[in-house]
Amino acid sequence: MDVKQKVIKRFNEEIGASLKGLDNIQPFHELLKAEKSDIEKSLSMVSSETPSKVKAAVENVEHVTLEFEKLQLSVAELYDSIQESMRESSKNSDLQEVINKIGQLDKCLLYLNFVKCIEDISDEMERSLSSADDESAITLYTNLTEINCQLQLSSCHHLVNYVKETLHFWHNLIKEKLTKEYNDVLKSLKWPFCGANANTVITPQPEAMTRFKILTEYLLHLQLPDEPIKPVVTSALLTDFAPVCLPITLLVRPLRQRFIYHFTGSKLTNRQDKPEWFFTQVLTWIKDHVQWVQKYVKPVADSIGFNHIDVKAEFMRALVQLAVEKLHSELAIAQYDDALFAHLVDEALGFERELRETLLYPPSQPATVFVLTQAHIFVKWINMEKKYATEKMDAILSSNTAWEILSGPDVNDMKETECADAFLTLLTTISDRYKHLPQPGHRLQFLELQLELIDDWRVRLLQLLHEDCVDPLASLMPRILNTLHYVANVLEEWGVTVYFLQLHFFKKQFEAVECATDEGKDVTENIGEIEGTVFDEAVALLRRLENELVNEISDSVALDVKAKSRPYRTDKWFAMQSAKEVASLSVTPSGCHMFQELGTRLHVLHEALALPLFYQAWKQLAFQFDQFLLEEVVLVNHFNTGGAEQLQYDVFRNLFPLFGLYISNPESYFPLIKEACVLLNILVGSAILLLDALNTSEEDTAKEILADVGVHKMSPDVAIKVIQARTDVICG
Repeated sequence: MDVKQKVIKRFNEEIGASLKGLDNIQPFHELLKAEKSDIEKSLSMVSSETPSKVKAAVENVEHVTLEFEKLQLSVAELYDSIQESMRESSKNSDLQEVINKIGQLDKCLLYLNFVKCIEDISDEMERSLSSADDESAITLYTNLTEINCQLQLSSCHHLVNYVKETLHFWHNLIKEKLTKEYNDVLKSLKWPFCGANANTVITPQPEAMTRFKILTEYLLHLQLPDEPIKPVVTSALLTDFAPVCLPITLLVRPLRQRFIYHFTGSKLTNRQDKPEWFFTQVLTWIKDHVQWVQKYVKPVADSIGFNHIDVKAEFMRALVQLAVEKLHSELAIAQYDDALFAHLVDEALGFERELRETLLYPPSQPATVFVLTQAHIFVKWINMEKKYATEKMDAILSSNTAWEILSGPDVNDMKETECADAFLTLLTTISDRYKHLPQPGHRLQFLELQLELIDDWRVRLLQLLHEDCVDPLASLMPRILNTLHYVANVLEEWGVTVYFLQLHFFKKQFEAVECATDEGKDVTENIGEIEGTVFDEAVALLRRLENELVNEISDSVALDVKAKSRPYRTDKWFAMQSAKEVASLSVTPSGCHMFQELGTRLHVLHEALALPLFYQAWKQLAFQFDQFLLEEVVLVNHFNTGGAEQLQYDVFRNLFPLFGLYISNPESYFPLIKEACVLLNILVGSAILLLDALNTSEEDTAKEILADVGVHKMSPDVAIKVIQARTDVICG
């Protein structure tokens, strides 16, 4: 039945329920015949291959059976072994408990032996101190220090505390003993070198120096490893001062006592209006003692492997801390008095500058600027800087000699005024005062103050210009112009120095961070290639004002010269005698006043302006006068042969020489009038032919024709008008 159902199902799938499916009977019949043929062929092949395949399968089954039997034997043996091991493990567990107890007892014994070792070291150290054997005591202390370091990671907290307390006990005891001996040796060496010992040449005694070096070595070894002696500080700011080694502490102690004696309480030397006294005292002590410390203490530290200790820097730092503590206490009072505060800041900055530049105090070590950059003090400081700088700027500009030209080798070139020099000195002073600040953010705030002062100064100069409305050359304008030019040049030079380039980099970094924060982007996306300088914007404003003033002066001179030109412009150029009709040509009488005025004004300009500014002014003047002569003389008049020759004589023998006093090749700055003279003085036949060619040619061709006769700057239309101004061409 199963076979029958499968056949029916197959027929239903192939034919389907529709009568149209009967068309598939023939293909289905062919398919069945093909399947039947394939089955018969496979059966014939199986009939020949079956014996060999069956034999191989039987052999494989027999092999697997043998392997299975071997595995069964292995499993049985392993099971017996496991059972035996489990019976023995019960015995081992009892033995393990005994072993654990033995281990605990060993640890307890080791712990007690460790405690006994510490006690033995303490007993030996006590005997060494009783017998005055300092070397043995220091050796034992060093061993105890090593043990303390090794126990730092131990979980035996009580043992660690015991060793630490023992170490501190012996440290204090040995320190007290060695300190007394060290002070005695220092007294024998006349230390410190101040007071009665300041002016005497001291030669150390060999015995004292030997004992000094030995005690210095002992004190270096006596330093606590993990808890160095912490100085007493009066504010969190002073924690920037790392503790110094014991020998330096003892060397500085008598100086500290003197400092406290003189600069605290009601002593006459402790005056709020004289902070320079305690700053100078600290600097003097450093200068008088640092070389001795370097000479006698540094070799001892190096000989015992303490090369990491810079005794010179530590000695200076210990003394600088005295000044910082005093400055910090003084600022608490002086910040409410502007005069006292300003004076205190001045002295603190001078102290810092002397330390860094003269005494070579390391930049990484703290000094007075760390106090001045506290938030409330820094705000007060920078506001005071702005106040006093503004007052100083007012005094500079109101000085009777503000616009006097300074004497010097380059006075004829730059004509530097007292105002420019004083203002730049003011900016330099501010730079000197903040250049030692460690934080770029603080330095940038001072830079912004300088930029604000520069802009304020520029505005004040503008106000002075508006107040002075007389003749520009007779007013303050040339002096102000020279001042602007000189200051702008100096600012450009400052901008490319390493110091201000670094500030420019920091400024761009801060701006990039702010921009990225506002936009919620990654900082690196906003940092591109950094170009320019911090003074670019300020210099651009100064240059713009400078150009405006140069233009105004040039226009003023041009107007004065043009005012004298009316007789020259309206002269009878069409009825003048030619060169053949007179003995010799001379300047046109109607132009004498104009050329005289031009020469006088050029001389005044040269005397009044710095050389680079004069170059700008005469170039603009030449450009204007070139246009003026062409438009107001040539194009509005007619010229006979004599008139053309006279104009050429005036230009080449009078105008050009006036400018030739200050430049070479002045004719190159008057291209239009020079080419107009060429066109007015060529032969009449050539002029007529040239006019016809220009009238009948395209613009490019006309330019080529003009170039052949030496006219390069003038356009063809203007050239036609110039040629038509010739009377001989018109008549012809």
